[in-house]
Amino acid sequence: MASSISSLPSLSSVSSKFSQTLRPRTRPIFIAFLSLLILIPLIHYTLDVRSHWRQLPEHHRWNIALENTPTWVQPYVGQVLKNPAGMMGPPSVVSELRNAPWAGGWNTPKLVSPEYRYVPTSRGIQMHLISPAFVMLHIFSTSSAGSRKRRHFIRELGLTGAIPEKFRHLVEIKFVMGLQRPQEGHEGSKEAEEQEKEIARENERFGDIVRLRELEGEENMNHGKSWEWLRYVGREGGRKAWWVLKCDDDTLPILPNLLPFLLSLDPSKPTYIGSALGRWTGYHYYFQGMMYGFSWGVVKTMAVADVPRSSRNYQWDEDARMGGLMFSLPPAPGIDPNSTTCNPPKVDHPKWSLPPPSPDACTGLNWVDVGPRLGNVGGWGIADARRALAWHPLKNENEYAAAYERAKEEFERAGREYVWEVPDMFRTVAE
Repeated sequence: MASSISSLPSLSSVSSKFSQTLRPRTRPIFIAFLSLLILIPLIHYTLDVRSHWRQLPEHHRWNIALENTPTWVQPYVGQVLKNPAGMMGPPSVVSELRNAPWAGGWNTPKLVSPEYRYVPTSRGIQMHLISPAFVMLHIFSTSSAGSRKRRHFIRELGLTGAIPEKFRHLVEIKFVMGLQRPQEGHEGSKEAEEQEKEIARENERFGDIVRLRELEGEENMNHGKSWEWLRYVGREGGRKAWWVLKCDDDTLPILPNLLPFLLSLDPSKPTYIGSALGRWTGYHYYFQGMMYGFSWGVVKTMAVADVPRSSRNYQWDEDARMGGLMFSLPPAPGIDPNSTTCNPPKVDHPKWSLPPPSPDACTGLNWVDVGPRLGNVGGWGIADARRALAWHPLKNENEYAAAYERAKEEFERAGREYVWEVPDMFRTVAE
């Protein structure tokens, strides 16, 4: 046997003979063949990118370019691409917010085992969690019949099924709605009154609806709903949290990705989280309304700022309004509020169309732009379930269910279970 093995040709001699067989005529053909194998997919990819790029609106091209260029390159993007909104000046400062306590000066809530408050209802005793949450995820809803159907669907789908049962108290999922004020004799008052009764029964059953009383009307999505929501959470919400997020009811949060991502951030630092990919460049930097959130310190500062109701609730695009307010947060300790750092000259400049420095030199705010990890499900360049934090827009229950199943299937193909892997640091607060 040994003699038969030793008689076999060595690998180097076989390789040498193979190389010799490629010379001189067949080797160029072989190299050309390999080159084609490499070039064909590259050409296909380039044509695909070019096709999609041409179909994008100008402001989307601008945002994608900023997302994919280093910070030091971003000031030069305007020399290559057109900013459809042109130049603008610095954002206006809301003085009452600027004079509030600094967003980095609040204590990060201490997470503990679940603690409850017991509330008697006609259905019996309801248990309301009062111990701090790791994450508050509040879903913006309305009083319409369609929105009520969507709330029931989301409950039945069971988003918290992605969280091990002993740790579900760390994640609060609630629905946020305005409060209708039916006026007797007005058209639709009886229908509104019946809707309010139905919502009251729903909340008595599930205990997961937040009603905002300080809105100018019923919902007023573009009249300060988000700020009133933050005031509610920071003043009377009943719980504290490390992170407070809102999302629309047509957005699917992918919790097994979202929760670890939030754990990678420091909740003690003032932070604003979201995606700027779809923003309109005519507004100062902001994150899209499908989902965005804040550290607890930012929530508290926004909640306690002594800002008149007329300033809070004036009409403006809601998500752009919230992003603009981040420039009015109080200055960090040691920063002069009257310096040009906090009050830049009122002149137009290209820098106001670029992502703000992070942390901000005046406020210390960290702008965390997750880019394509939030976006339209299956959209070009948007992350799949392996990295996505949330998908949007799921306009009916079938689309929402399909996206949920797609996320679980993509997890399975990646060898992952669709469950949050709770870190050891939380083991001491298990229920």
